[in-house]
Amino acid sequence: MPDVAISPALRRTILRVFTKKHNLQLHSSAVAFIAHTLDSHGLIDQPEEWDDAIEALATGILEAEASGADPGVSSSVVTQEALKHVYDQLCMADSAGGAAGASTTATTISQAIHDLTEGERPNPDRYFHVINAFDMPRVVFDPQRKVFERSSVRPTILPAASAKSAYLRQRLSIVRSAIQRNENFCPPLAVGQGRQRDSFMKLTSTKNLLGRQGQRFLLFGMLSTSHDGRYVLEDADGSVGLDLQDAIPGEGIFTEGAMILVEGEYTDEERIKVFALGHPPSETRKQARQLYAHIDMLGIGAISSRDEEALRAHEQMHDDLCIVVISDLHLDHPKTMANFKLMLQGYVDADFIPFAFVLCGNFSSSPWTGGDMLKRYQTAFGNLADLIGGFPELLRSSHFVLVPGPTDPFVTPLMPRPALPEILTTKLKAKLGARVHFASNPCRIAYFGQEIVVYRDGIMARMLRNSVRLKEEAREGDLKKFLVSTLLDQAHLCPLPQTVRPVLWEHDHALRLYPMPTALVLADTYDRFELTYEGCHVFNPGSFRGSSFGWSTYYPASGRMERSELPQV
Repeated sequence: MPDVAISPALRRTILRVFTKKHNLQLHSSAVAFIAHTLDSHGLIDQPEEWDDAIEALATGILEAEASGADPGVSSSVVTQEALKHVYDQLCMADSAGGAAGASTTATTISQAIHDLTEGERPNPDRYFHVINAFDMPRVVFDPQRKVFERSSVRPTILPAASAKSAYLRQRLSIVRSAIQRNENFCPPLAVGQGRQRDSFMKLTSTKNLLGRQGQRFLLFGMLSTSHDGRYVLEDADGSVGLDLQDAIPGEGIFTEGAMILVEGEYTDEERIKVFALGHPPSETRKQARQLYAHIDMLGIGAISSRDEEALRAHEQMHDDLCIVVISDLHLDHPKTMANFKLMLQGYVDADFIPFAFVLCGNFSSSPWTGGDMLKRYQTAFGNLADLIGGFPELLRSSHFVLVPGPTDPFVTPLMPRPALPEILTTKLKAKLGARVHFASNPCRIAYFGQEIVVYRDGIMARMLRNSVRLKEEAREGDLKKFLVSTLLDQAHLCPLPQTVRPVLWEHDHALRLYPMPTALVLADTYDRFELTYEGCHVFNPGSFRGSSFGWSTYYPASGRMERSELPQV
């Protein structure tokens, strides 16, 4: 942001509005931001417009505090980041044409600061954010008050032993809360008809089973195994053994570590003879945001429902904008690099430049083993930098997001895993600058009001290898639906035990799928697929290697995905 000379008169006006009128203290960076904003809209030499414009920003700060969508105000000290957040929200409401009923503040800003000309489109770069798992705020769920709160304790990779059970309790509480809001589990009114009362599904805790042998119950908890190797169901109050011999599974993949619903009879052996297994009902993104839109889950500021409508209008102005997703881009393989160059050349020749390229590992055809692999990776990313640098159109307009694969350095089974180490990507960073984003696995992309989760793993094979129960008549096409429904019903990317897929306990929140994302990219070595489940668009781009060099193109404005593949020569 270039420096703008701040006259004494402008400084007095800023302090009068913020400090004297609204009792808000300004950081020096905030004063500079206000001056730069006025200057960028040609108002720096129009003192008669200052009051309205500055008042709009101050009011926006107060509204953000009151709604709980605090964009960075702390102890009444307003920072540049706080003002930028408010300014962006006001611009959204204005340029969307008053979508969802723009507030008086937005109207003021449209007159004084952000007067878009007819046909002008907002810059999507301003509303594109790549969020690493380790940068997401740790938001915890209070099961008693049924609210999310930002934790005051900074997460660590070496937490206390109590964190192991705490993250599982969090998962259990979040899913249970969603179940209890489902219409089939809501208690009927006392004046309801008998049929309504009979159809009500009531959950029973394990602590309430004692002495009730021979009765049938519906329980919810985590499927796990006891010390003697038998299956048990664990909830917040205890555990009970399960007899799964005659259990009929519903749709989905049932694994240890999954939160499941169990219907069965409590026997004299103090176990549940299970008749039916099911995954919990999911809660749509719209339903979850109606409850928790004021919570900043990603660390880029909360987006109210009103602002989301404005953002949606923005998306429609960019109906041709697309995001390309590629998986298994082996940079050390000459044929892969030749086909990648051919793909980029095709976009340039067609004068159709994608807004972003999401490049997922593995970035080497050989797993990381140390030794000379460091130099090989450095060379590979240097070659990638040279290849992209040969397309100036892409350097100017496209973002590049790099997500490490399971065998990329430095190999670890823990999730989430950090971004590619800087020692490997120096040349790529120097060539692409701010247009390249080195992301964690998983990572999230915020684009206007959308949340896109990118996860690179062999999740299908891992789930099937550890399956406890699966519908006997399940076909190949069913498995894809089962995988998607399982992850979204579980509201988690890794519904598996620590022995199978260990997670960093205090970073487990980065693996949540709650609220449900707008789109979920499951970059897997499994067959390519796409489907929509409860409004969430899920797809697997497949592998860009072997005899099939394919990728997926996602259009955020329409939620449409296209499969692309290079012709074989």
